[in-house]
Amino acid sequence: MNPGVADKAAERGSWIHNAVENYIRGIDVHPPDELMPYWTGMPTKLDELFEGGKILWSEKPYNQPQWSKYVGEDGVGRIHYYDENTGHGYAGCCDVIYKDKNGETILGDFKTSVGPYSANFPKAKDNLPENIRKALTSGVFKLKKTQLQLAAYSLAAERCLDISIDKTQIIVSTPLPEYPVQIFTFSRAQLEKHMEQWTQVLRQFYEKL
Repeated sequence: MNPGVADKAAERGSWIHNAVENYIRGIDVHPPDELMPYWTGMPTKLDELFEGGKILWSEKPYNQPQWSKYVGEDGVGRIHYYDENTGHGYAGCCDVIYKDKNGETILGDFKTSVGPYSANFPKAKDNLPENIRKALTSGVFKLKKTQLQLAAYSLAAERCLDISIDKTQIIVSTPLPEYPVQIFTFSRAQLEKHMEQWTQVLRQFYEKL
């Protein structure tokens, strides 16, 4: 792995998370020039996602004082999961939980990426440029990894916050005009499959300890 590339990706990810936090709270966002392409389409998409709904969590409880016990001294909200039968557990901070205009509870994660995510591998007949084909292929693996991350957060959220997650969502921001902001939404049935996959990964992790 190239440390410089990884560091830039981490800085970019931290910035977009802080920017979304500020936007949700009505604070003006002023992106630096190099990050403007990652932010350009985000406000419109955020407005579309949250319109008519209610934000419950945005890296920490949002107008939900009953969940304040999950906020640490650093101001970050963390939820956890522990299985008493297996002794397996973990903790983490999810990006956003909100009720949409239909009343469904959605747990989402914000990502930035130099290339697009994809639910499917590109096909030969798509006649895509080679760089986009490679990016979409890589994007399939990125999406699958994030699906498991969302499954882990969903299990923890349901255990700690006493809520039921109806759907999960990946919100991807890229600098590419063809893929400005991508939204991938997964049903409860899909989420349950991802939860099964995550628990298998978790079990394998503990077996190696």
